[in-house]
Amino acid sequence: MKKMIRTILTAATIILTAAGCGKYADSGSVQTTGNIPLQTDLSAHVKASAVPDYKYTVHDIINLQKYLLTGLAEDDLTEKPYDLNENEHWDVIDLCLMKSEIIGQMNDTNDTLVVYFSRTGNTEKIAEHLIELTDADMYVIEAAVPYTDADIRYQDDGCRANNEQNDKTVRPGIADPVSSIDSYDTIFLGYPIWWGQEPRIIDTFLESYDFSDKTVIPFCTSGSSGISASEKNIAELVPIGRQLEGRRFSAGATKDDVKKWVDTLPLNSEKSESELLISVNGHELTASFADSTAAAELAEKLKAEPVTVSLNEYGGFEKVGKLPWALTKTDEKIDTEPCDIMLYQGNQMTIFYNSNSWSYTKLGHISNITQEELKDIFGDGDVSVTLSLK
Repeated sequence: MKKMIRTILTAATIILTAAGCGKYADSGSVQTTGNIPLQTDLSAHVKASAVPDYKYTVHDIINLQKYLLTGLAEDDLTEKPYDLNENEHWDVIDLCLMKSEIIGQMNDTNDTLVVYFSRTGNTEKIAEHLIELTDADMYVIEAAVPYTDADIRYQDDGCRANNEQNDKTVRPGIADPVSSIDSYDTIFLGYPIWWGQEPRIIDTFLESYDFSDKTVIPFCTSGSSGISASEKNIAELVPIGRQLEGRRFSAGATKDDVKKWVDTLPLNSEKSESELLISVNGHELTASFADSTAAAELAEKLKAEPVTVSLNEYGGFEKVGKLPWALTKTDEKIDTEPCDIMLYQGNQMTIFYNSNSWSYTKLGHISNITQEELKDIFGDGDVSVTLSLK
């Protein structure tokens, strides 16, 4: 499927074919075709041979190809293990071997896909970290009509991005849509935040495929806006089998920042079929657990025995109380809704009967009850609730 990889490999093949890729099986004399330098002196570089655990990427092909053609490259190639035929030179044979290895990687079975749209490169950096950390396949969403700098000049009220974001029905075309995502179980979906939401081209992608049996994990980049509004939009746009809690990253986020998030994701665990039972003032309320590490930990704690928590009235919009233990927090700025259950500061549970905007970790949502009914049940002032599994 990997369309972006195949496109770049096709471009590389033009050079490889011209050079006679596969024609030279040893490290002996290599001919020159036209002005393509098939054998390049590495005197200015470490003569790095192939490393067994190194996983070659499309970016490596781009680097080596450009180096062979021009003597230049996008990155510092010092210590890159590009001498695959170990003749102390980088030449077209190394490019051929690198291409073969990547094609072999493409044929490996992989159930995780990182899909992203990135206009300025910030989201792309996060996606690249994710791919390295999860060994996932990659698909880049490219606009059929590319976005120019003027298109995303937000101070211009009439710019393209503003017009699209103001109209939820807009569906920008995708340049090279992937034919199928059927072979993937887990899909990371990345995008920048435009006016507090996902770009409309993300909606185009979501409506183009069936996600009813997929695990979808959003991630985004922004200067300050959170991810919660876009998560809500995504959840409501198309049926999704399982949507995990996403994460917003700043432009300067590092690979370690991404790893800390990935390590909290329940990627290898089945979604709990249990529901949270909340007993309060003679009523029993049922809540669904959120797809967060904290929610999974809470469910695990309640397997042992029910827990009673004293909740205090706060701010005219929530009841909050300390849990008997801390849970893993993956806080994000969230605009809460009535009936939301949140983890606050890692060890406090908050149940909302009105809205608030703050940094929380999602624990769950009380179902089949209105805001007014919930407020009546909890009453004014402090209250005790008993948490158990249903």
